[in-house]
Amino acid sequence: MSEGEDAPMRCADEDTDETKKDDDSLLCMPTELDKKYARESTEKSLLRADFEFTTTNGTFTVRAYRALAPNAFDRFRGLVNEHFYRKTVVYRSLTGYGVQFGIASEPSLAKRYDPNKNATCVVGDESEKTLETTTSNKRGWVAFGTSLGHVSRSDSSGGDSDSNDKIYHDRTSEIFINMRDNSKDLDAKCLPFAEVTDGMDVVEKLYSGYGEMSDEIMCNETQSLGFKCDGPSRTELFDSGYSGVLQKYPKLDAILYAEEIALQEKGSLIDARGEGGGFFYFVLSCTILGFLACFFRMHVVNRRRKTVARRASKYTAYVASEQDDLSQLHQTLREQFAAANEGVSVDIKVESEKLKSRVIEQMNERRQQRGSAANPFISSSSLELEDGDQHLEQRSGDDTSNNDVNTIRF
Repeated sequence: MSEGEDAPMRCADEDTDETKKDDDSLLCMPTELDKKYARESTEKSLLRADFEFTTTNGTFTVRAYRALAPNAFDRFRGLVNEHFYRKTVVYRSLTGYGVQFGIASEPSLAKRYDPNKNATCVVGDESEKTLETTTSNKRGWVAFGTSLGHVSRSDSSGGDSDSNDKIYHDRTSEIFINMRDNSKDLDAKCLPFAEVTDGMDVVEKLYSGYGEMSDEIMCNETQSLGFKCDGPSRTELFDSGYSGVLQKYPKLDAILYAEEIALQEKGSLIDARGEGGGFFYFVLSCTILGFLACFFRMHVVNRRRKTVARRASKYTAYVASEQDDLSQLHQTLREQFAAANEGVSVDIKVESEKLKSRVIEQMNERRQQRGSAANPFISSSSLELEDGDQHLEQRSGDDTSNNDVNTIRF
């Protein structure tokens, strides 16, 4: 760990006079910190921000989205930019579950963000009316840790505790990174507002040998997952400071430094989730058009199939009728095709052979039943059934004296 980095500034003790308190850094006044960065976010219409965290084990990058939780976004930006996370221990690393850090290295500053000692340090509740959308505690997503067992401000203010408009209380400065999908267990407690976009392998390598924190309430929370509870307690973290904690838990990794490396102003949440917002819309548009084209094509194909089926039934009905005189074929088929086509031009070449064979078979059968010879002019080689500009032809294959060509056009 670099010794050249300065530790976070100290805050005036609670028992000091007001004059010294007025000299406190902005970081020592959570409410004023939130106001400053909320105003900046509003003025710049901030959409997202990228932060780089340098640890004793490597570097990882976090991208925060204001649309997911505006108050959390503003608090997080303020803490990073005011160097709150400089030299803070990663006191909770549970393999395959999650990593947590964010208690200041200086006890005087840490106490300013302890909700049990300073109720004003809690991040303002997110209003469901202002949230554009929400996400879940899936692997790689980041949320503020919540203080278990502490009474929320909206409950203590005498407001309607059953209201669903205010959610996710007691967030201060502690950050939790999900190392698996914890949606089922944590979505009711923690609201994700950021995600690790690079360096998740670094997060996974942060020392986890101590297991869960030694506090009974924390130990009981993850006892079913099989973690031992040899980590530092909350009392040690808030009272001993960075040096004191590392003396007792020397293998713990730490956040050496955190800084804001990029901002994006204005746009939509889709733009914020990736650099290719325009490309996303292009792909989405192409996908929708593709589905519409497929639907239209299926509709037309089905319509054509039904038309061909109707034609086949009408041919059968005609051949089975008493009208087997070829002189009437022209007008009859024209009427049948007009009724069947319904204005749709259909290629029935696939069905033409079936139709020809049925016409030939049934017409010759009809003639034989009447004692007449089969019509020599009707054969599979001479009868053609097509639509459009094609035609039905009856030609003589044997009788060369018959030069008449009967043509029916549709």
